[in-house]
Amino acid sequence: MKRIISLAVMFFCLSFPFVSKANNLSPLIRVKILQTKNLNISVDGPGEIEGESVYWKWNTQFYNFGKIKATDRGIVVKRIPCGNRVRISSNSLIEVNRRRYRGDILLIEKSPVLEVINEISLEEYLYGVIRGEIDSTWEEAAVMAQAIAARSYALKKIRDNPEKDYHLLNTESDQIYRGYEAEDLLAKLAVDKTYGMVVTYNGELAEIYYHNCSGGYIASSRDVWGKELPYLIAKPDKFSKENPYYEWEYEIKAENLEEILRKNGISAGKIYDIEVLSYDESGRVKELKIKYNETKEPLKLEGKDFRKLVGWDKIKSTLFKVKRKGNSFLFMGKGHGHGVGMSQWGAKKMAEEGYSYKEILNFYYPGTKIKKMY
Repeated sequence: MKRIISLAVMFFCLSFPFVSKANNLSPLIRVKILQTKNLNISVDGPGEIEGESVYWKWNTQFYNFGKIKATDRGIVVKRIPCGNRVRISSNSLIEVNRRRYRGDILLIEKSPVLEVINEISLEEYLYGVIRGEIDSTWEEAAVMAQAIAARSYALKKIRDNPEKDYHLLNTESDQIYRGYEAEDLLAKLAVDKTYGMVVTYNGELAEIYYHNCSGGYIASSRDVWGKELPYLIAKPDKFSKENPYYEWEYEIKAENLEEILRKNGISAGKIYDIEVLSYDESGRVKELKIKYNETKEPLKLEGKDFRKLVGWDKIKSTLFKVKRKGNSFLFMGKGHGHGVGMSQWGAKKMAEEGYSYKEILNFYYPGTKIKKMY
């Protein structure tokens, strides 16, 4: 292995975002997959590594970098300081902490941690998204609708953030992406059959959102995020009523809720009641009031902020009612997620009833059209 210092390599690394090869028309997307102080990377075949001060290639069928660290000398690979930005490239799969990925792996030192980014073609990225979001064995129309919605969301992120180190995260904050390990034939077929297709409105790429289950009523983007979009409106959803997330309950002790508030910097006394002050057009909690035993003023919170505080996995949506139950509060709700746009379980039901992927998308994004973007 030979260490080479060159001005060309230094220029390459300093002009990040990196430029990579793409063997089709699909744009490249950069996904942050990890943030850590050190990690293990290995490659299934020949490849190369480029940093601000180093460049080397290997031609073996397997290469193990061992532990890569973020230090005060920058990124250290096999005891060699490589600068603050490193690219690992291969036509084979790259394994990061025991999970394999297509495309390139980009490392950025952000003291004291490493940001780990997977740069990959958008279509190959979608292979690893489908099964993170839905079950690929659902009716094909539902899986194809999911592929188009996910592609639309990701392409909008690429276009809105062209110069950023990464376009999105690999979590439900954006879209769940699990790399090569999450791929299967059915997911890939749905992506390939919809290659380049996105949702548009008036000829422009639409701002697309989706969620697990609407609970029978879709929310508007205006009510949830204060941004009014004509294709993200509140309306009944009869297709989202027969699934595991249609109805749910969650019970929490008053003292545990008080502790959650304290941990989030909210001074809280003894809670004796929770009152919903207003609902939005879809019936979701817009604002609620937490009342205390003491004379202190009640605490007012937006429904979505309260849900975030308690936990999205516990208060599964803001489509709920609440009542006091002894020393606890019982939340009785419907649906799962923010409720805007396509309900994934609703799409499943529509597909089972014979609706096409176009009809599914038209129902959840009224007034839009599907366009092949590349």
